[in-house]
Amino acid sequence: MAINYTKSAKEIIKAVGGDENINSLTHCATRLRFILNDDKIVNKDEVNKIEGVITTMEAGGQFQVVIGNHVKDVYELIMQDIKVDDSKASNSNNKNKVGVFSRIIDVISSIFAPFLYTLAACGILQGLLGVMVALGWLDTAGGTYRILNFVSWTGFTFLPVLIAITAAKKFGANIYVAVVTACALVNPDFMKMFAANDFLNNASADPKVQSMITQATNNPDTMKLINDVLGIPVLSQPLDFLGLPIKMLSYTSSVIPIILAIWILSYVQRFFERILPSVIRNLFTPLLSLVIIVPMTLLVFGPVGSTIGGAIGDVYNFLYGLSPIIAGAIVGGFWEVLVIFGVHWGITPVTVGNYASLGYDTFTALQASAVFAQAGAALGVFFKSRDSAMRGVALPAAITGFFGITEPAIYGVTLRLKTPFIMGCIAGAIGGAIAGAFRSVSWAYNMPGIATLPAFFKSGHATEFIGLLISIVVAFVLGLVLTYVVGFKEEAK
Repeated sequence: MAINYTKSAKEIIKAVGGDENINSLTHCATRLRFILNDDKIVNKDEVNKIEGVITTMEAGGQFQVVIGNHVKDVYELIMQDIKVDDSKASNSNNKNKVGVFSRIIDVISSIFAPFLYTLAACGILQGLLGVMVALGWLDTAGGTYRILNFVSWTGFTFLPVLIAITAAKKFGANIYVAVVTACALVNPDFMKMFAANDFLNNASADPKVQSMITQATNNPDTMKLINDVLGIPVLSQPLDFLGLPIKMLSYTSSVIPIILAIWILSYVQRFFERILPSVIRNLFTPLLSLVIIVPMTLLVFGPVGSTIGGAIGDVYNFLYGLSPIIAGAIVGGFWEVLVIFGVHWGITPVTVGNYASLGYDTFTALQASAVFAQAGAALGVFFKSRDSAMRGVALPAAITGFFGITEPAIYGVTLRLKTPFIMGCIAGAIGGAIAGAFRSVSWAYNMPGIATLPAFFKSGHATEFIGLLISIVVAFVLGLVLTYVVGFKEEAK
């Protein structure tokens, strides 16, 4: 019988303390993420009994309700019945009750979750294009390929814009000012200045180049010709703002700089809203905010954010470089443990940063084994269990896990029975070690699953792709076999 999600949504609202107790609500791929005014009045047992709810947990200052694939439907139904604003999350009374790490995880999950599937779709399209080119089905010089190719890169090129939208909601900033701020960082004119500045800094030591630059800056016709033909504006000296030198960085696909910018924007905006007379507030608040935030981002937040993001990525890549096999075993074995505690979002900036700086990511390839291992463990439960109700849950959970969503398998099956979850982690560790041994990588952002396998393929890198396939097959089969052979204690009825 189909689940009545309208009824379930109303019951969830009541069980968490009603409309007045909900400070804000967001959702990720499988979970509702509540920030509540008073956690103590939540009836967790009642929430867990609601039809369609897999389980509940508390992490990162949030009360999380795991729904599964229908989480978006339940979220929209709840939002129709309550009167809250996502931006209120930044002003939650609970924010002082959680640690800094939990707050960071909360921010990352709130920012990335809304557009994660869109970003993954772009990554899958990149992978599919690579496969079709390798098979000779598409010509890279043809219009079809070129159009689909720039579509596949658009989500990453303008990633700061997507982040600005969700970050503005999270921090309580004006969404439109946030979007303009992000657009300024990926503005084609700014990108041209970036190219010109790079050319000036790297080539100006050549006397011939210096002479050409001097002639161009003194001759409007030459300047126009270079700009029109090459698309590069002529700069007589490195770019600065009010005499302060600007470190030229590419902000396409960047993460931390725009998050810092919108966070500070929320404070700047509130400051001007507080001090400006109402007659000029609506116009001058966004005006002054933009005039301050965009230059500050270019001067401060951009370099600082890029340094932080680069450092985090360098630490992971250094550890991976020490031993890809050990790294694979750790990631494959413990990834789903991070999922349980809701802290897996912390790795997202690292993976996105790797795609931007390296053009590929190793972590996602290691993570894939963990996903398929839990799907295999759930299928092992289906074959082994004598409980018809558990079998009815295990099969669809295994299928869902096969497509990259493991929460139903974990919370509905393997973790409930404990031993299958452990077997899945062991299988994931072995699969991850194999992926590490082959140095398998992902060439485009994705959430590992059977439908996203093209993102791991690239012409000329067949060995890495074959290694990835071997790793997930081994993880899946081992998860199934270990669960079936070792067995588990059936839940008491």
